[in-house]
Amino acid sequence: MRLKAGWGMGSWFRIWGGIGFLASRLLGQGAATASGPAESAVTDLAGLRNALTASLAATRAPGSTWGVQVVSMDSGRVWFETNSTRLFVPASNTKLFTVAMALDRFGTNHVWETRLLASGRPNSDGVLPGDLWVDGGGDPAPGEGLLDPKALVKFREALEKAGVRSIQGGIVVRDEWFRATPYGPGWNWDDLQEGYGAPVGGLVFGDNTCRLVVIGAATAGGEPVVRTAPFDGVFEIRSTVRTVPTNRVAGVRVLRLPGSRVLEVSGEVGVGRTHGERLAVPDGAEWFGRGLRAALVSGGIRVGGQVNRSREDPPAVLLGTVPSASMGELAALCLKPSNNLIAHQLWLQVGADVRRRPRAGERVEAGDDSDAAARAMGRFAAGFGVGPESLVIEEGSGLSRKNLMTPAATVRLLRHMAGHPAGRTYLEAMPVGGVDGTLWSRFTRGPLKGVVRAKTGTLRHVNALAGHLTTAGGSRLGFAIYVNGYQSADAGASGRGEMDRLVELLGRYAGAGPE
Repeated sequence: MRLKAGWGMGSWFRIWGGIGFLASRLLGQGAATASGPAESAVTDLAGLRNALTASLAATRAPGSTWGVQVVSMDSGRVWFETNSTRLFVPASNTKLFTVAMALDRFGTNHVWETRLLASGRPNSDGVLPGDLWVDGGGDPAPGEGLLDPKALVKFREALEKAGVRSIQGGIVVRDEWFRATPYGPGWNWDDLQEGYGAPVGGLVFGDNTCRLVVIGAATAGGEPVVRTAPFDGVFEIRSTVRTVPTNRVAGVRVLRLPGSRVLEVSGEVGVGRTHGERLAVPDGAEWFGRGLRAALVSGGIRVGGQVNRSREDPPAVLLGTVPSASMGELAALCLKPSNNLIAHQLWLQVGADVRRRPRAGERVEAGDDSDAAARAMGRFAAGFGVGPESLVIEEGSGLSRKNLMTPAATVRLLRHMAGHPAGRTYLEAMPVGGVDGTLWSRFTRGPLKGVVRAKTGTLRHVNALAGHLTTAGGSRLGFAIYVNGYQSADAGASGRGEMDRLVELLGRYAGAGPE
């Protein structure tokens, strides 16, 4: 159970702009961390290395462990490293490997399809007899993941193209695409109620999240409104929230145990104030069905019945298919906002593809699609010289603390993908410092703005940053910086802030690299 004031860690929001996103589901990354005071740029490599070493030695979390590697993207020469072959918990830097593997396997243009089926075709009046069946294909982000039934307009258009104007029955959702649990291995139970820990599956709507809204009454002591949006009825809500005067420090607590639909909401909200946060829904396929039904009804297609689930084979009449965004587009939808659901969906898509269409050197083995993806990752990484002593990944998002990787392995991946056919797409999918994604509020000033392209990673006591930058002297660098066990007696200390100082030192360097 966690105390949340205002928008909590599970809340994410989209604002389109810049290259891909201006900001995207960023709450939970914390307030913007101002960069440290401008360093006087050093011009010799020894001076740069001394400055980096001194910055690491000055950490305000002396019990933490740092790992760094900085390499020339052109020559492969190491500029700086410390603990570069030690294993670290990478948090969301895991997504760098997941997305790279998916791009390598599927290419940038691949799409997944959701099938719309029925037992017959619509009659001359456009009435579809019986139920509409929706057979999920694991699309990670229908409607680009927006939590709005209007985002599912392509499904309505596909039915209209098939001549459907009214559905006699209801909507039957079928979620049999993956052979895996709806949560990644190693995900903590208390993350599963949060928006960033939503269940994956063959059918997804709005990142399989809903909005919890708590609105204070007009007077202190009045009963606040507690509901979910865009639909009620997702949970059995048990609320003990009180409305208090606005001069009181208020906060809302939310608790849902794994497997339960009971949502306990407690705490206080100010008079007339609104608390909102993003929560995971308990059943993604059912949630998709509710979103689709709302999208069809609002678009003029009558639906006679409600939403039901089935594991049976669907009927034979194919009314249409709805493609996902392309793999290249999904790469950006995943990496820029650090979307856990899309990452793990892509991970499972690789595993499912191994099961359905094994390639040369692959075989179907015991275990589920997540296990198959882990073995595929081992083969992928071995192709650019990274072995199991340097990389252990068991799920695709980075929520698991059982994932391990070295800074050197991460930089090897970056250099490998720089020469990959999908390399440009991969690079452009990363957040850009001071511009978009999870870096929109970092590296906002001076020569680093728009220059750093990197993936962030954050768990409690863990920070990670890996990607590319061009120095003031024009050198192209790949870097990976990890810190584990960051805990400080100084309440103002920040692993992220200390990490950013290292990147600034690199970016401001005007000299040459090693001979």
